[in-house]
Amino acid sequence: MPEALRLPWLKLAGVALALALWQAGATLANHRMVPGLPEIGAHLLDDLADAEFRAHVRSTLSHGLLGLAIAFAAALATGLAAARHWLVDAALHPLVTWCYPIPKLALYPLVILLLGLGWESRVAQVALECFFPLFVQCHAGGRAVARRMEWLALNAQAGRWHRLRDVILPSALPFVLTGLRVALPVMLIVTTVTEFIGDSQGLGHVIVRAASYFDTAGVISVAVVLGALGFAGDRLIVMARARLVFWERGVEL
Repeated sequence: MPEALRLPWLKLAGVALALALWQAGATLANHRMVPGLPEIGAHLLDDLADAEFRAHVRSTLSHGLLGLAIAFAAALATGLAAARHWLVDAALHPLVTWCYPIPKLALYPLVILLLGLGWESRVAQVALECFFPLFVQCHAGGRAVARRMEWLALNAQAGRWHRLRDVILPSALPFVLTGLRVALPVMLIVTTVTEFIGDSQGLGHVIVRAASYFDTAGVISVAVVLGALGFAGDRLIVMARARLVFWERGVEL
């Protein structure tokens, strides 16, 4: 990457341009459905100061992260197992290949029929959506282990647990973290969409409520909060990668 592109002010230029274009469009439209930046900012500050709004944020995060954790645990176990054992791979590969392209939100009515309209159905839907991208990356990470590293471990008479801990997991870690980075925004999207229906909790419910009152600024305010949550989570994963995958510290993520 050219050194000039690393300057913080240059990275913010695109954001500033987008905000300027929005404000210009709002000024020209002069319509209540196209709020300007001051109105959106005021609404955002009011939301952040509201205890009820913060409770909706906690609801979205708690249910979304629980679903993501379930998907991550299942994908890590099955993905690595399929990558390391041909029998498991033969059993899972056709199923994953067939199910991956299916839009999982199309199955949400079925999930509701099985689990109801409560938080359980939202968590299950998030886990279902996030599992497949995580599985693909975990499987690729398990296949990425260099054979010479495995031979060295075998020659050193390392046991199965030590090979997993010292060879397989470190080699798979870059892929696993990439899968987690892909799954994080999926988690936020699915959690928000499933909150459109049923229980009156979460940021998705806040969006529906604001839209029912034609409160465009309220909808955009929630979208900004969701974007901030996704950005913060993404940066945490990037920092974890820089610390854990230290042998690839120079790689841009």
